[in-house]
Amino acid sequence: MYQKISLLLRGLLALLLTISSLTFAAEVRDIRVAQQDGVTRLVLELSSPAEHRMFPLSNPERVVLDVANAGLSNELAANLATISSDVLMRVRYAKRDEGTRFVLDLTKAVKAKTTELGASGEYGPRILVELEHGDQKPVEVVKSLATLQSEKRDIVVVIDPGHGGKDPGALGQFGVREKDIVLSIGKELAERINKVEGFKAVMTRSTDVYLQLRDRSRVAREANADLLISVHADAFTKSSARGASVWALSLSGKTSEMGRWLAQQEQAAELVGGISLDDKDQLLAEVLLDMSMNSTIQMSLDVGESVLGKMRSVAKLHKDDVQQAGFVVLKSPDIPSILIETGFVSNKIEAKNLGSYAYRKKLADAIADGVIAHFSKLPPDGTYLAWKQSRRSGGTYTVAKGDTLSEIAKRNGVSLDALRAANTLKNDVIWVGQKLAIPAS
Repeated sequence: MYQKISLLLRGLLALLLTISSLTFAAEVRDIRVAQQDGVTRLVLELSSPAEHRMFPLSNPERVVLDVANAGLSNELAANLATISSDVLMRVRYAKRDEGTRFVLDLTKAVKAKTTELGASGEYGPRILVELEHGDQKPVEVVKSLATLQSEKRDIVVVIDPGHGGKDPGALGQFGVREKDIVLSIGKELAERINKVEGFKAVMTRSTDVYLQLRDRSRVAREANADLLISVHADAFTKSSARGASVWALSLSGKTSEMGRWLAQQEQAAELVGGISLDDKDQLLAEVLLDMSMNSTIQMSLDVGESVLGKMRSVAKLHKDDVQQAGFVVLKSPDIPSILIETGFVSNKIEAKNLGSYAYRKKLADAIADGVIAHFSKLPPDGTYLAWKQSRRSGGTYTVAKGDTLSEIAKRNGVSLDALRAANTLKNDVIWVGQKLAIPAS
């Protein structure tokens, strides 16, 4: 009898050890939060689909979200408390036998709802939580737990040398080939940009390979690009044609591209600041995407003007202004994009120039100078350049959980006394959500 009980206990122990060693079927890969017009949206991205349930609790106000058979990485768990908005104080979690429970601590009562979103492009299945609270607040930049720890990120410039591999591009005087010229310029441009603190260059191709046009845009999106530069060299039937030019997407190109994206709503859902289009009607989806593309085109034109201004000192220009057309590689609704025609290889003078390494380097330096000048004036939020600019001119900082006044002063390069004086503080007591004025350092 004792032997039977012993064997049974051993069997149960082995079973328990086996069960405890099992991992959850799904993992929460990332959590993003966005705030807009009285609505806070929380997006949980999963490695695979998972069932969930949500219910509200009062006194104090909070929302509970249970995600079945899903785990959470230690890295995300460690940074979970940094997620917040004006109505969302913090996010807590607890691992349970049946999955993971998230508790959203709130500052007030909200109307909460959830939506399941399928996998789309580079994103996995998602659970969208919307917290409606009615207050009219300005739009805030989407934050992601995967990137919260690198607030001072680099400005990412994706460089796309046109053609390549089986596609030589334009064939010009003296046997020059477009694909070789633009690859050389692209490499020089990347090297020059990477030397500047706060910038990072990514190339769609660094060897003689062929890429589909849409694949070039995909590389830019996966790199979270702030700008895409497509480099080309032109050719014409008349050898007298010459001059470099800069191009951005045209309004007519925008219209046709918007139709293509709206026809693939799952892709379009990722192109307007993290706000899903899946549950929007056609008219609202068109308005949101149209606003996104208008903004992208204007930014492309602004960068193009800066680049064109610097190229003027090196190359003869074909046109004095940024031109617009419906080039496929420019049609990313969410990424400012320019196409640079470096000259006409069908023209003897320009073919000779573009065949010279010294000239290509000068041209690449001029393009880089234009890009750097633009972003130095208008750095994107969250970048090193924006942080550096705020240190010179001051700014504001929202206190997060775990912050101390001395750490905030050190992080922003100001003295503790100056920070106290700028905020008329009599002591070092601060609270989560408090906005502090940062004096110029």
